[in-house]
Amino acid sequence: MSPLLLPLQILLIVLAGWVNRRQLDVIAYLQEENCVLKERLGGRRLRFTDAERRRLARKAQALDARV
Repeated sequence: MSPLLLPLQILLIVLAGWVNRRQLDVIAYLQEENCVLKERLGGRRLRFTDAERRRLARKAQALDARV
């Protein structure tokens, strides 16, 4: 293995870890924001327009079925 390759691998691992942590923080914030907004509705049902349903369906197709 090249002596230059090891530091590069470590740098990439650190960078990937930082990006992953940042994404998890953003997801946690968005989940909490959704909870707060749902609480503000006070148990009322969310009503989506057809356009909103299409937008959500497009985003959902990119997700795994387990989500």
